[in-house]
Amino acid sequence: MSLTLRNAPVETNLMLKAVTSDSLKNRLERMGLHIGSELAIMSEDSVQHPVRIKGPHGEVLLAAGMASKVIVHHDDGHKTPVFEMNPGEHGHIEGLTAGSQLEKSLKILGISEGDDIKLVRCLPPMTYRAVVDGKQTSLTEGMAAKVWGECDGIACQLATCGKGRPFAVKNILGGPRAAKSISAIGIKPGANVTLETVEPARAIGMTPGARIIIMTKEGLRLHLRPDQAETMLVTEI
Repeated sequence: MSLTLRNAPVETNLMLKAVTSDSLKNRLERMGLHIGSELAIMSEDSVQHPVRIKGPHGEVLLAAGMASKVIVHHDDGHKTPVFEMNPGEHGHIEGLTAGSQLEKSLKILGISEGDDIKLVRCLPPMTYRAVVDGKQTSLTEGMAAKVWGECDGIACQLATCGKGRPFAVKNILGGPRAAKSISAIGIKPGANVTLETVEPARAIGMTPGARIIIMTKEGLRLHLRPDQAETMLVTEI
C-alpha cells in the first residue's frame, strides 16, 4: 500500500514508488534518487547532531535525543540539557527526563547520575559507510553513536572505531525505535561491522524552509518541503 512521504513513518525503510510532480521527479533523478530507490525519513534525533562529552571514564558520544534528556547542573548553578551546553562547559548530571532505557544506555557508556561531565564539542553531519556481515550500508553519525560493541578487544561505540577495523556489535543504545531502525540495516547484537569511510554528509536543500529530511540508502540527505513530500509516494519495505 502506497502513502505519501509526508505521511510516512520516520526511521522506517521505504521505497520510492512514484513522484506526481514531473519537475521534482526530474530534479531527484539528477541527484540519483529514482523510482525504486530506498530511503528513510530522518527523525529529529537523527537530524540533530550528537555531542562528545568527557565523563569519569573518558570521552563518549551521546546521540542528540539522549543528550536532550540528560539534565546537567552547571558550575554556576543553572541547569540545562546536555544538548544545550556550550563546548568547554562543566557540570554534574542532575537527573534524566526519560526512564530505564536511557539510564541503562548511559551506564553502558560509563555515565551515571551525579557524575561530573564536560561538553567537548558537537559533531558535524557525517555519513558512515560500512560493511555489515558482508553487505554494504550507510548510517548517520547519530546512528553510529548508538552502536556499542568491541573493536580490537576494546569496548567502544561504532562512531569511535577506526576505519578498516573489525567491530563486533554487543548492544544498541536507546529505545525500541532506535533498535528497530538500526537493526533494519543489519546492525544488531552479534553482527560484525567494518567501517569503510567516514565523510561529511551530502546534504542538499531542495528549497529554502525545508522541513522533511530524508536519507537514501547511498547516504544522500535531501531537505524537502511538506508540499514536495506530498507528491512522493512510498511503500514500507
